[in-house]
Amino acid sequence: MLLGIGADGHTASLFPGSPALDEAERWVAPVRAPDGFEPRDRTTVTLPVPNAARHVLFLATGASKVAAVAAVLGGMRESRRLPAARVRPRGGRLVWFLDEAAAGRPRVQ
Repeated sequence: MLLGIGADGHTASLFPGSPALDEAERWVAPVRAPDGFEPRDRTTVTLPVPNAARHVLFLATGASKVAAVAAVLGGMRESRRLPAARVRPRGGRLVWFLDEAAAGRPRVQ
């Protein structure tokens, strides 16, 4: 499964504070994205789906993702509230692909 991460730590339209984060039975759920995200009304997979995957790949690009990526990969205490940090494939692999900006490395010219 290929996922991205937003600057707020959301993934797969699972936003911080969304009731869909607590869904344990259904594979899909309706969600409403926060202000500034379009479309607002969405349908998304719930955490049981990526957590049942054999392999999950995260792709993060851009400097706006630095804080979220650092929180998730660094295991910071506040990362527990970030949806991307709750993706833990059981019995599988979790791989992150980051560009230099998302990794927090300045681009060398």
